[in-house]
Amino acid sequence: MVRFQDKRSQSINQLVEAGLKLFSEQGYEATSIRSIAREAGVSLGLMYNYFRSKEELLLEIFRRGNADIAASFIKPTEAPQNQSGIEQHIRQTVRILKEKREFWRLLHGLRLQNQVLAQVATEVQQQTAFIEQHIKENLQEIGFKEPELEAKLLFAAIDGMAQHFLLYENYPIDEVANVLLQKYKPLNP
Repeated sequence: MVRFQDKRSQSINQLVEAGLKLFSEQGYEATSIRSIAREAGVSLGLMYNYFRSKEELLLEIFRRGNADIAASFIKPTEAPQNQSGIEQHIRQTVRILKEKREFWRLLHGLRLQNQVLAQVATEVQQQTAFIEQHIKENLQEIGFKEPELEAKLLFAAIDGMAQHFLLYENYPIDEVANVLLQKYKPLNP
């Protein structure tokens, strides 16, 4: 039974990676289910066994991105001593980007396609609200005034840092993150 589950997980991962790669390279609309199955090295029937449509595969790709984002927010009780939720979020974001650079590079490119945005508009809006809410709560925790506006600013800064890291091979993400962390030190230690 374990072997079956491992094989199933492996096939699903291959399909997700193939779909993400082809959606990014060829465009979402131009990519067929058949080409995804071929790229993943699985039969078309197996592809349909796991994903009924390419829309379902697209949602799985975005679900995985959302899981990474959720993992970048650590509960204050789980954070190392003397580290704010903001510091943990920025450090976790940098770690995830480094570990999964190719996934995030492709996902960012995919998110800019109009057809894709139309398919996942609700998920993107929910994701944005989730991120801003958590950043706002973390800013309140460390004493920032107007945490709602500040959360939008910090979110844009983190997103910009991520975009540049994904676009430019030698982008100094650690140094930029450290400068950002200096700007968001707790106001009431």
